[in-house]
Amino acid sequence: MPSKTSWINKELIIQILRNVGWIGIVYFIGLLFSLPIDILGKLTNPNVIYYNSLYENLFKIQYPIQMGLLFFIPVLLAVFIFRFLHVKQAADFIHSLPISRGRIFQHTLLTGLGILLIPILLNTAFLFILYGMTEVNLYIDAADIFAWSGITMLMAVLFYLAGTFIAMITGLSAVQGVLTYILLLLPAGLFLLITFSLQQLLFGFPQDYFYNIQIEEYSPIVKAAMLENKLISWSDALIYSVISILFYGLALILYKKRHIEMAAQPIAFRFLQPIFKYGVTFCFMLIGGMYFIELQEQAGWIWFGYIVGSLIGYYVAEMILQKHWRVFRNWKGFVGYLVVIGAASLLFHFDLFQYEKKVPEASAIKEAYVGYSYYDLFGSDLMYTSEDGITDFRRDPMMKSDETIEAIRNLHKGIIDLGKMPIGYNYELMPAFFYYKLEDGTTIARSYQVKQGTLDQYYSDLYETKEYKEASNDIFQINEDQIDKLTLHKEFAAGRTLSIVDPEDIKEAIGILKQEIYNETFKDQNRLNSYSIEVLLSNNKRTSISVRNSYDEFEKWLRAKGYLEKIKTTSDDIDWIYILDKNDHIRELNKGKYPGDIFPELKKQGTGLEIKDKDKVEEVIENLSYDRENIPYLVGIKYSGQSYVDVMGLTEENAPSFVKKAFE
Repeated sequence: MPSKTSWINKELIIQILRNVGWIGIVYFIGLLFSLPIDILGKLTNPNVIYYNSLYENLFKIQYPIQMGLLFFIPVLLAVFIFRFLHVKQAADFIHSLPISRGRIFQHTLLTGLGILLIPILLNTAFLFILYGMTEVNLYIDAADIFAWSGITMLMAVLFYLAGTFIAMITGLSAVQGVLTYILLLLPAGLFLLITFSLQQLLFGFPQDYFYNIQIEEYSPIVKAAMLENKLISWSDALIYSVISILFYGLALILYKKRHIEMAAQPIAFRFLQPIFKYGVTFCFMLIGGMYFIELQEQAGWIWFGYIVGSLIGYYVAEMILQKHWRVFRNWKGFVGYLVVIGAASLLFHFDLFQYEKKVPEASAIKEAYVGYSYYDLFGSDLMYTSEDGITDFRRDPMMKSDETIEAIRNLHKGIIDLGKMPIGYNYELMPAFFYYKLEDGTTIARSYQVKQGTLDQYYSDLYETKEYKEASNDIFQINEDQIDKLTLHKEFAAGRTLSIVDPEDIKEAIGILKQEIYNETFKDQNRLNSYSIEVLLSNNKRTSISVRNSYDEFEKWLRAKGYLEKIKTTSDDIDWIYILDKNDHIRELNKGKYPGDIFPELKKQGTGLEIKDKDKVEEVIENLSYDRENIPYLVGIKYSGQSYVDVMGLTEENAPSFVKKAFE
């Protein structure tokens, strides 16, 4: 009766272990010293406090070493274990053995997985021994050990199989290592480069908004680098498992179709060579455009950067593929690339998809938002009062009324009609971010830079709507019955505070402040904040309210209650005030890093107006504005006990008559 031949080839496994087994030993020792021995050392050292933060995440322990091992070992193993594919003599020898290609691949791959996973499993066992025999269980749970072990194995297998897949594509080990990391970073890198370029090419493209989608989701390396603070989710684990299986399947298919003679070739499959060449060209083109935009900040340099970057990328790819530098006669492919890219750029230049002109119809909008940036919408802690009256910091800033939505649309259309500001033209610009949720469930986001003062009527129409004020001010979300204390802080001249704890006074103050905000005009928002109010709620949550110097009714209330003299900034808080005609000092202002730096010298020269009279000082203070760009007068204020000079503005409308007269 014939004997049955085993599928397992022990000699091949032993040969693989002799060649690359040392990598597993290095990995085991690295993990041993970075986790079990490190923990044991801390536990037995009476001078070391074992911080409770460790129980949050085992990746916090010797994090740099763990990440270095995780990023380096799996790729290094893939390079060395499949090196026989990249050396002609070794490739000829292995494939002359009476073993099918499928078995060679499976033996090599699975032996590598054993070398990679056994060190992790052994260190997991040591961690559980420490967990059962020492007081480390006071700081970490068994679930933390399982999480560390599972995530480490998953990410290591993913990186290893990515390196295996690349090993089938290339015939050079060095290229395999580089391309593996490029593959793992490629989605995030391309995302960054493409969104940066689209911001330059498409008017209104919200680059920062797309960055908010969390770029780490596009690269497992970036995701792994954040494990110290955030473990991967179950959905991430499922995605990475599927990607690993995909890498395995593609690697097996490519290995069976790979020609042995392609060893030492940069790209082992001819059909992949154009993809590699033009992929490198495209990436270098985007990098070139980004570099020259950041360096020169001029529109013409974008195209120069694109052309130079693509030229460098094209010939670098040609030199890699042909393995020598004499490739400059191969220019036809580059010309063809430029023709294709030039044709594609026309889509953006002529806005054939109407991206730049698109403002959704009012009937299609469910709710809308406008602010300075997406951070104001997605990134801030906003207050929200639930139906049971409990106030938390989650307010919905979206606006829904027909009046407000129409004002948002009119402002949006006004910005589009105004057109794009020249690249690098940052003087007097302010950001504007629009976000629409449509009735069909889709969203539209746009971001712009707008020159201040050009669209004030549109801004005024929006700002003065009741819904906008309620959506953008936390005070309208506060339940007065939940306020324990109002603390007034004097603006600029620090050190003086006032607390209001009487419930009736608190209710009166909040009611008056709400009415002041309702009455406030768009121009008033540039008025100086006299002081800020910290609101302490009964659940220990806090928020703040800015009180402008235009809030006359609130100031009258403070005076009537006897609070004003305790908090108001007066001439006694100021060493000096000096006023300049802005137009007379443009040259000096352009030289200074901050306008306050030049005031002491100009004050010595006597080129402006010094205010000494107490009544005049207080009149100037009451009319100050934050705007320093669109005003005729700059005001330098040296507060007592302050080493620097604050600089504010005075508008033509609010400047006292004695100031105007002095500069006639």
